[in-house]
Amino acid sequence: MESLDAFRARARAWLAEAEPPEVPLDHDARFAVLRQWQKTLFEAGWVGIAWSCEAGGQGLTHSHQLVFVEELVRARAPQPIGLIGLEVVGPSIDRYGSDWQRTELLPRLLSGDDIWCQGFSEPEAGSDLASLRTRAVVDGDDLLVSGQKIWTSWAHVAQWCALLVRTDPSVRKQAGISYLLVDMSSPGVTARPIRQMTGDGEFCEVFFDEVRVPRRNLLGAENEGWAIATHTLGSERAGATLRRRVELEVALDDAITQLRGRPESPRVRAALGRCHVAMRVLDAQTRQTTARLVAGTGPTPLDSVDKLLLNDVEQTVLAEIAGLLGPLRAVPGSRPHGLRSERWVHEHLYSRAASIYGGSAQIQRTIVAERLLGLPRD
Repeated sequence: MESLDAFRARARAWLAEAEPPEVPLDHDARFAVLRQWQKTLFEAGWVGIAWSCEAGGQGLTHSHQLVFVEELVRARAPQPIGLIGLEVVGPSIDRYGSDWQRTELLPRLLSGDDIWCQGFSEPEAGSDLASLRTRAVVDGDDLLVSGQKIWTSWAHVAQWCALLVRTDPSVRKQAGISYLLVDMSSPGVTARPIRQMTGDGEFCEVFFDEVRVPRRNLLGAENEGWAIATHTLGSERAGATLRRRVELEVALDDAITQLRGRPESPRVRAALGRCHVAMRVLDAQTRQTTARLVAGTGPTPLDSVDKLLLNDVEQTVLAEIAGLLGPLRAVPGSRPHGLRSERWVHEHLYSRAASIYGGSAQIQRTIVAERLLGLPRD
């Protein structure tokens, strides 16, 4: 297996020659550019680095994956558009999927030919995911799905959805859930984008009206979807923590570079000091996260610690950077003190969602309290 140093050198050299694209501010144009960029990465062998070769990946380790993420971010190159598939859904299909699901679905997921969304949260089942009410009823060789999902990122442009449904309402709520892979072009599926305060509209609400899904699209066995969903969420939290740590480091470096030449002040020094302390704490945590991934320990309550810490660090760092822009930071096109306002305003506003998406901070604290600290429920 290629050494990490050799792999890093090869990745750095490729990125230097690849001419990564400029990412437009316009939401629709950005999607198209990032989708093509994913295809470029895939064709060059830089997608699915830690995935099995049987699933179309490179068969390397999570350490190799992290090395490439670091080099990608430090080259100021964008992430591929299909992160929900690559970091969240795909690993669960690779682990639990049938031969058909792995051979037919995963190659198109890796290349970006198919974009995936994650249909977990519902209007009445966000923090308490196990209370979901979207139902699926067996009808011959199919399941008929009816219900609603919300905060389903990229659903309006996705070809597939990893969907949690209730298939047995008579048992305790976690036991009656199944995991379906749903073709978003199926009759009865409606996706409606929700405009956010960033101006983007990738969050969606999705409606399922008697949608017919073949039984072969079950991931794992019927009524055993909760364990697979736990694996999916664990992959999301660990992967996002590792990636965002590097992205936040580079963002902080960029902000400091752009602030050079501005007169120093106690306020600026204090703000940057808080950012550096937060980043060092996150760096220490992600070393443990990487060790868990390399060891293949699977989902663990420690993933919730990762998620909570990332929430706080992301919001701290981006709020401090945005705060240094001064009162003009919300004016589109403004360049106070040499900082490019649009980037920082967008990232700061989007960071407010960090304590909600992927499992709310309240739920993560409950998991830590009960499963790591052994505290009673009452």
